[in-house]
Amino acid sequence: MSKGRALALSAGIVTIATLSGRIFGFVREVVIANKFGAGAETDAFIVAFTIPNIIYSLVVMGALSASFIPVFSGLLANDDEEEAWRLAHTILNLLLIAFGFIAAALMVFAPQVIFLVSPGFGSSGEQLALASNLLRIMAPALIFLGISGLMAGTLNSYNHFATPSLVALVQNVIMVAAIIFLAQRMGIYAAAIGFLAASVCQVLIQLPALLKRKLSYRAVLDLRSERAKSVAKLFLPVLVALAASQSNLIVDKWFASFLETGSISYLNYAFKVGSLPLNTLVAAIAIVLFPTLSRQAATRDTDALRDTISLGVRIIAMVAVPASVGLFVLSKPIIGLLFEHGAFGSAATVATAAALAAYSFGLVAMGLNMLLVRSFYALHDGMTPLKASLVFIVFLIALDIVLVRPFAHVGLALSYTIAVSVMALVMLGALRKRLQGLDEAKLIVSFAKTFLAAVVMGVGAWFTASYLSATLAGGTKLTELTVVVIAISVGALLYLGALVLARAEEIAIIRRLIRGKISAKQVAADDV
Repeated sequence: MSKGRALALSAGIVTIATLSGRIFGFVREVVIANKFGAGAETDAFIVAFTIPNIIYSLVVMGALSASFIPVFSGLLANDDEEEAWRLAHTILNLLLIAFGFIAAALMVFAPQVIFLVSPGFGSSGEQLALASNLLRIMAPALIFLGISGLMAGTLNSYNHFATPSLVALVQNVIMVAAIIFLAQRMGIYAAAIGFLAASVCQVLIQLPALLKRKLSYRAVLDLRSERAKSVAKLFLPVLVALAASQSNLIVDKWFASFLETGSISYLNYAFKVGSLPLNTLVAAIAIVLFPTLSRQAATRDTDALRDTISLGVRIIAMVAVPASVGLFVLSKPIIGLLFEHGAFGSAATVATAAALAAYSFGLVAMGLNMLLVRSFYALHDGMTPLKASLVFIVFLIALDIVLVRPFAHVGLALSYTIAVSVMALVMLGALRKRLQGLDEAKLIVSFAKTFLAAVVMGVGAWFTASYLSATLAGGTKLTELTVVVIAISVGALLYLGALVLARAEEIAIIRRLIRGKISAKQVAADDV
């Protein structure tokens, strides 16, 4: 199998597995919305759930993955597997110590942590107590999540993407099962217990793949090695950059806790829906390209690196732009279909759809950031994403202060959209300067074709949804499903048709990649 076909196959496997995980993630959100609605209980769970998740995302999936994979992959590329595994065990043991301490601290100081994140809960002693108890249950999951994340990074360095991509699916299936079978007796605590159980299973499902590589635990903590120092040198700026770039997860909840009950839930559901295309197709592209970018940077193949990034930007735009337009046009039908039943009423649908429409404008920037940040990390440059992230947080907080009063929770979503777009522009400009160009002519032509095709798609999807909503008998989930599915299908056909008519070069490249007629290296060098 050619490298190009292998790359396409890897991306396909990751996409399917990740999409399945995200679908069950929606099932999880739908089940929670159905059981508990968008009220005080759900707000409390979302805040408690966010705390261990953001620590894991920042430290392991973000900073550690970005700093560990380039060093680990470089050692493997130089046939120094023994040193690579010594580094992996050093990081593992450090994670166990650090996350064990953090988990214990979260359990002891749960009320203080919850109040710090959502001070608006202080006016309701019951909501603060509930969120604190939920956090105490979920905090130990950090230890298992840390192990799981390091396992995933290690397997990805071996170009093994399938098993790590199943992690989200397993987590969401277990959480859904826990809510369905335990919620009647345990209430919202069922979701917290399901999360803890799922974190353990994330480790178990990846263990066999690592054992095939003759893994055996070593009690080593070699922090003085040059490799460990290389990871540490990149880790801190990456951590700070990611903390700033993901600060909306905390900052927006801080502001939303002072708004009407349910505002945190509205933002959460809207962000989850808006993130679906990013966390499946776009994330798959970025994840699969990262080891390639790291190898190209390690061998100082600047031309190949530039071409790979340029192609990645164009392909990501081809996914994110139509997703942005589609979610804006169909925000209300999609939210109504997914969540409006049980304890989730029509008022919650309108509020959540408004937030989704605001978030949709930021999808392109969010998708580009996934690739741009990894590109800098592949170059062992953590300072540029850090500076861009600091710009992001300044814009986010300033805009939150200005927009939250006139627009409530929708203002918080708009603030994020504007701030993340500024961050993408800052990094794109810096990367262009660093690599002495990104083939701007092709980028401009590609973006123009993508945008025009997306406009055609959006108009077609809107007219289709409006016509079907007016002609079909409403009030049933089957009708809502019919409207959404047909509108999306018509929009997708119009979009692809417009790209073909516009002779978008990326379509031909993807087709040749899948057929294996060009290699991964030739993809960027020969995209004509």
